Amino acid sequence: MVQCLLLIFYNSCVFLFIGTCVLGLCISSVFPSMLAFTEDVLDYKGCATTVLVTSASTGEMMLQLLVGSVIHSQGSYSFLVCCTIASFIAFGLFLLFLYIQHIHKNYPTSDHTSDSSKSIDMEEKPDKTGGS
Repeated sequence: MVQCLLLIFYNSCVFLFIGTCVLGLCISSVFPSMLAFTEDVLDYKGCATTVLVTSASTGEMMLQLLVGSVIHSQGSYSFLVCCTIASFIAFGLFLLFLYIQHIHKNYPTSDHTSDSSKSIDMEEKPDKTGGS
């Protein structure tokens, strides 16, 4: 909604400042929320979290380069239009993901959950030979 308002009032310096601040506040909660949601849906632990966070950081660094090059070559208004379109596409994909998850939801039993957590956790097994 803020992006659409930024598209409408792109000539107002005051609204651009306030709208950018509000958009930044809204976007800042997206990554932690999506990370927690993905962790719940996919049930991953340990190294996978590190790879996901490192990949996201790399993507954020590359995004700065992409933003600068698009604004420099096409102008700021076309960049805002592209971001709005990308946001609508991402929101649609997120809703599709929620719908698919709702359709294919598995309700694991308590025995299945405890067995899978034992196989995922990396714990040192005691030595069965009894020697020291």
